[in-house]
Amino acid sequence: MKKITLKKKILLSVCAVVLVAAIVAAVVFSGSFSTDEIKNYSYVAESQKGSDDLSGCDVFVQGDGNTKLAIDSKTAGMALVCDNGKTIFNSRSVDAAKNSLASVLNVRLRDKTGNSYTLNSTENCADFGTFEVKSENKKSASVTFSLFPDEKQAEKGVESAGVFARITVDFKYDDGGFVCSVDTSSVLLPEDFFIEKLSLLPGFFSVSEAFGDEFYTVPDGCGAVIDLSSFSEKPLTLNMSMYGSDVTFNEYSQGAVLPFFAMSKNGCLVNTVISDGDALAEISCEKHSEGGGYLYNTFNVTACGMVDGKLRMGETYKGIVSQTYYVTENKKADYNNIARQVRDSLISRGYLPREISDKFIDLPFFINVLGSADGKNPSTTFEDAAEITALLESRGVRNVALRFSGAGKKGLASDADELSFDSDLGGKDGFSNMLTKVTDNGNSVWLDINLCTERSGSSGVKTAVYELPSKVAGFKVQKFSLTSTKEVNSDISEAYKLMTDYKNTDVCINDAAQLLYTDLQGGLNRQQVLENMKEKMSSLSVNGDVMLSYPAVYLMGETDAVFNVPETASCGGNEGVTEIPVLQMVLHGSVIYGGNYINVTNLSQEDALLKNIEYGSVPSFLFTHESSSNLNYNIYATQTSELYSDAKALLPVMDMKITSHEKVVSGVYKTTYDYNKVVYVNYNPSVVEVNGIMISAKDYVVI
Repeated sequence: MKKITLKKKILLSVCAVVLVAAIVAAVVFSGSFSTDEIKNYSYVAESQKGSDDLSGCDVFVQGDGNTKLAIDSKTAGMALVCDNGKTIFNSRSVDAAKNSLASVLNVRLRDKTGNSYTLNSTENCADFGTFEVKSENKKSASVTFSLFPDEKQAEKGVESAGVFARITVDFKYDDGGFVCSVDTSSVLLPEDFFIEKLSLLPGFFSVSEAFGDEFYTVPDGCGAVIDLSSFSEKPLTLNMSMYGSDVTFNEYSQGAVLPFFAMSKNGCLVNTVISDGDALAEISCEKHSEGGGYLYNTFNVTACGMVDGKLRMGETYKGIVSQTYYVTENKKADYNNIARQVRDSLISRGYLPREISDKFIDLPFFINVLGSADGKNPSTTFEDAAEITALLESRGVRNVALRFSGAGKKGLASDADELSFDSDLGGKDGFSNMLTKVTDNGNSVWLDINLCTERSGSSGVKTAVYELPSKVAGFKVQKFSLTSTKEVNSDISEAYKLMTDYKNTDVCINDAAQLLYTDLQGGLNRQQVLENMKEKMSSLSVNGDVMLSYPAVYLMGETDAVFNVPETASCGGNEGVTEIPVLQMVLHGSVIYGGNYINVTNLSQEDALLKNIEYGSVPSFLFTHESSSNLNYNIYATQTSELYSDAKALLPVMDMKITSHEKVVSGVYKTTYDYNKVVYVNYNPSVVEVNGIMISAKDYVVI
């Protein structure tokens, strides 16, 4: 085999199961500022006047029927009006005024010395600058803000009076939604200034008090509906970075997974899909303890963060950022309609396949086998993995998707003379033999691969990014470090070579499914990294099949399966929060996905399987060969046949889209697929009758 010299790593971890803990990125950038030098100037209006009606609005972007976006050319205030004539959201409203939120635009600028300028357009345009509203036709309009001209600042005694910015916000009605966008490349700024953050229409989703059926829907984990009218002892605060945190700048938060957020108010629903610049997006949501709250998205146009007491900067994004607002009346004001709109948007943008891969002609049974966590202490050899598959086959499991984690001693494309599979696991011959034994019987092997990280200490000093807790399966803590985009591209090339050298080898992309970060070494922002990853990932699908260990939606266009799709939201358990399967409703019919491991969950095995069936997931297990481990496959081998037989009832709907999901009565849920195929799941310890259908205790019915 040709010598491989690039430093890439086959995953020696169980990242998909246990990615947590310390985010300690310490990157180097030539330009930096001392914290002592940084000043913050916030230009927010001293007072904001609320206006709950549409008086004064004289510019309209017309949607279908009577749906419209109304603009007041004298104040730049805006409102959304539903088809029935109700005003849904009004940026000039009392709510927006009370919460001091911008009507159209909120932007943070920085200068070359690190000074920060927060510009709020609600009233400032009158105090510190000017604006101009233009409308060429009934389907489009624009508002151009000239913020803080010199003479206006001088009158107010503002420091750094040379600050001046001109920003245009464009509006149009297109394909059933109102599109709000800013072309960041066309923004006029002073020399040595840049946009750090930018929010569009943040005041629309502000509610000081909520009544009736008002709610927020956020993509937190699988999804969550937040009741705005409920009272709780503590407020709920969420900050979710789209497609994972930007760990380059020590930032870590729950990944939002899906690029949307939504709100119901005044009997109408507005579903907001982030349609451009979604890699830059971070959703902020708060539910007040007394009811109400706010919800908006911020685009991180230039990633900035404090590292080692210095402010580091990434490359400024120069392109369009946009959000599309879909307005519907109350009869469709639920998460079923939200999921449909998000799915359609992702399919049209190429983020999701239109139909599932022909890789799976039968319902698969996902098995994650742990080889070695540190290259020294084997848990499951290649021979053991083949034995596990054979045992499952003997129990009646016809389609095993075997994912092998921790296969290489020095990793994919090490400095060794050839690809070095861990000899303690069986080496390259053992891997080849496992491939033959497993795939000859119609099953599949998916080899875990890291693309974005390397194990610290394997090749010089590396920057720690995250750790794996030692308590999981008894493995030692492993530290990982970031690699540049150039190295990521090389990793993908070597993964392609691996799939060529070892026929029938498919790959499971692990860390890239959970990490999306600014590449300072390559001079790339998150959106550029995303586009690069999408382009390079497609090459892998040419040579084999690709699985993700976590649902990174932007990578799914060329993906055949996803191993770990969350079934819970991180905000679950809070008062007024209901977990919902929005993610599953978006994915089903486009990719095959597995849920939580049935043998690694707080649920009983019975309830874990029912959750899989309710959410349309294929069964998943986490196995090792070690007899002392509670993950030993022998413990569960005798039960897998029954579990697989139960799950096989989902085969008729495997390639169908989920059209609706609802709670019918306490403990009973109904999932509806295309062609009115229905699955009822009963979690109750007793039989339940629903619509004349008897559902046994802890059981389900497919109709």
